[in-house]
Amino acid sequence: MSGTDETTIAVAGLHPVGRGVDRPEQVVVAGDGRVFASDKASAVAELIDENTVRRMGQAGGEPNGIALDRNGHFLIANFGSGVLQDLDPVTGAITAVLGGQLDGRPLRWLNFVLVDSVGALWCSVSTMADDLVDTIARGTADGFIFRVAPDRRSAQVVADAVSFPNCMSLDRNEDHLYVVRTVAADVVRFPIRGETLGPPQRFGPSLGDRRPDEFGPDHDRFMGDPQVSRRWGMADGCAFDADGNLWVTLVLANRIVAIRPYSRATVVAEDPDGAVLNAPTSIAWGGRDMRDVYIGSILTPYVLKGRSSVPGLPMVHQR
Repeated sequence: MSGTDETTIAVAGLHPVGRGVDRPEQVVVAGDGRVFASDKASAVAELIDENTVRRMGQAGGEPNGIALDRNGHFLIANFGSGVLQDLDPVTGAITAVLGGQLDGRPLRWLNFVLVDSVGALWCSVSTMADDLVDTIARGTADGFIFRVAPDRRSAQVVADAVSFPNCMSLDRNEDHLYVVRTVAADVVRFPIRGETLGPPQRFGPSLGDRRPDEFGPDHDRFMGDPQVSRRWGMADGCAFDADGNLWVTLVLANRIVAIRPYSRATVVAEDPDGAVLNAPTSIAWGGRDMRDVYIGSILTPYVLKGRSSVPGLPMVHQR
């Protein structure tokens, strides 16, 4: 990390862009500065300005995690329909890369897709159960991660029995795959060993506080209590800044934290009542200085834009 323990990490000036976008869970900023978000009403929407969006494709289901590949196509992790999709932004054509199941494991709750520097796709499936809410209530660790080869002709499971894997990030040298575990409200990292992964290691502190007696059948009812849900936090999205801090969104706490390289977590932004920062689910950086920060949400019909105190780490498609 280039800074010191006293380096300020914050985001300011949050305001809406792309009003009208539907369930913008994930935000992606292209190398040319254009901003895109997943869009339930289509597939992916370009956010032109505060009140203008340009929709592309028709994915069905719930487009969740999205990523840009080296050909300028979007990859879409379609949550609920369980299909990994490819969107041609020019024609709007959508093709299935993978769907149904992989090695007998259902892909229904396909959550996130990440493209690495060789063009391989790393994907998370949050649970193999039919009942997503029951998995959250019980805290069942039956999610998995799979890798699709760069030519997309083969795929393999690379991590099993993961507790509700969600968003993922790569560090600067792609030595580790960092995985947000939503229900556990923490992050683990897997050493990347060629086409597979080594055993996970905890990265940073716990970001939530769910008691052992709050797991079990029908225990999702606790989420109806704002004080309890804020305490649980439920980690969701993540992205690295240029100083090596991993920013993580806590969707139920309306909070964003940064895990510093030496494992301490710093609050970047917090809005307990959700008046502005409401159910944040993803983070992306852009702009000429990589200090424009964009925050997606599963509840707001827009994306928040602000200014970051530190620049973001460029994604593969931004380099």
